[in-house]
Amino acid sequence: MNRSFREHQALKIAKYIRSYYRGSFYIDQSGPFHFDAGRACYDDVENVKWKKILSQINKEIKKMGSLQMMTFS
Repeated sequence: MNRSFREHQALKIAKYIRSYYRGSFYIDQSGPFHFDAGRACYDDVENVKWKKILSQINKEIKKMGSLQMMTFS
């Protein structure tokens, strides 16, 4: 599955990654990226700006997981 996103849509990308678990996505003006095990991967990413974007996406995924745990408590 491959989907295209605008750069500042970390929450939408996080939801996409959580729902498909493994695949790839494209961020406009940044390029293609892949994800595995429900996390955006940093493999072969050398650009600091892109790493920050992927880090923000992974933080959103982590928040989504912690919110889910809170609702079950």
